[in-house]
Amino acid sequence: MNEPVLIPPGGGEVVGDAPWRRVELLSDHESLHTTWSRFGSNRDGADLHVHREHTDLFYVLEGELVVRLGVDDTPVPVPAGTLARVPPLVVHAFQSGGPGVRYLNFHAPGRAFAEYMRAMRDGRPFSYDQHPPPADGGRSVGEAVIGGAELVADRPELRVELLADVEEIGVAEVRSDPGAAAPPAHVHARHAESFYVLEGELLFTVGGRDLRAGAGTWAQVPPGVPHMFAVAGDASSRFLDIHTPGAGFGTFVRSLHRAETDDEVAAAREAFDQEPA
Repeated sequence: MNEPVLIPPGGGEVVGDAPWRRVELLSDHESLHTTWSRFGSNRDGADLHVHREHTDLFYVLEGELVVRLGVDDTPVPVPAGTLARVPPLVVHAFQSGGPGVRYLNFHAPGRAFAEYMRAMRDGRPFSYDQHPPPADGGRSVGEAVIGGAELVADRPELRVELLADVEEIGVAEVRSDPGAAAPPAHVHARHAESFYVLEGELLFTVGGRDLRAGAGTWAQVPPGVPHMFAVAGDASSRFLDIHTPGAGFGTFVRSLHRAETDDEVAAAREAFDQEPA
């Protein structure tokens, strides 16, 4: 997939649809496979399993997700606005909480998760990087991270929290006001940048086109495509900014918001996989 993607609310590829469950595929870029899901109250998702070659993450949009960790099947509630990150070889399962749940599920890198979901929909066999719990119990459940956001910037016009900063993926949650400084037009040579608009509206300029994205919209820009984005309209916007692989995104965000001079800002951008468009 080498073209930018903009998917409006409800516009993803449907890979599961029932009264109690709906799953839409938003991304099948090799660095990141993403689904949007709605589950009814107290519904099981997946049984206990591990991924050997990729990280599994859940961002809860509404309601509550319950992530079950380890061979002891310990339930950990994940409330709305929280990211849960499960590294490779950590035993886990999940289900919806009492009020039901809407959430994003990220697999980084993708490792054929999207094709697995299509195969489940179509009733055909398909094997991907999902395995029964290992005999030794896998990695320590202490390596799973529920919440724990790092506040990087907190100004009247801008708030940035770093939700994940690992080699496979970097995720920030950003709240920005109209008129706040926006990133200049840029291009990433070695990683994809994706967005999910939580509130408000963003204006993307991608490949010379202006694209407006309201709440519930997924946008993805593959490597090598020039782009920029800013808050649209008169209201604040809140969104997820996702980089896959991480490419040092966390270090970049920290350095950028610590910078006090134009030279320090330029140095932060130069050290990251981000070049002027």
